[in-house]
Amino acid sequence: MNKKLLAVAVVAAALAALNLASRAAQSGPARAPLQALLTPASCMQPQWPAEARRYEIEGVTTIRFEIGADGAVRNPAVARGSGWQILDDAAIRGIQQCRFQPGLPAARDGTVFPLQYVWKLDGVAPVRPLLVAGSCQPSGRFAAFREADPRPSGKDGILLRFLIDAHGAPTRVVTEADGQPRELAAQAVAYLQTCRFAYDPARGGERTDTAFGRVLLGAAP
Repeated sequence: MNKKLLAVAVVAAALAALNLASRAAQSGPARAPLQALLTPASCMQPQWPAEARRYEIEGVTTIRFEIGADGAVRNPAVARGSGWQILDDAAIRGIQQCRFQPGLPAARDGTVFPLQYVWKLDGVAPVRPLLVAGSCQPSGRFAAFREADPRPSGKDGILLRFLIDAHGAPTRVVTEADGQPRELAAQAVAYLQTCRFAYDPARGGERTDTAFGRVLLGAAP
């Protein structure tokens, strides 16, 4: 599958917002959005992490940042995460590479700019392995595994990404604990590894060995 990052449009939108802020604070001809950058090459698209490509995870990371008097990015932070720490970290690294023109009015005003990085795989969605009904061992701690649920971890469940081996068993499981106790995250992994997965024989198309979902907290019904 061809994999690429689609973030150009949202980067341009943020630069356009910067241009509007500059226009509101100064008189004279409007600057083109890219002219706010020191050079266009100073704000290239962030590198999609190799591990994220391997697990074929997608999401949208919304960040916020300020611009210093020297044109460097200041105080970058995640305003709304994608659910995947590896993508959010890459978004922060991406915006930190940007260098803007020194002395922008927005730097003096302390303007905070929002920016979204859209992490999306190009091409037709692959055929993922599906949970085999009833395959997960009953648990007094976990109610079920909900496949393809990308919501961040919380009080009701823990988000996991993983690969499926030739026998349909989860392997190389990575947790997105998001503050949940390490012991609970480890137990969620152990529970998931009792489950088995298989492809729907009725579905054609390119298959992938990647999967994700949430282990739901609560006793099994």
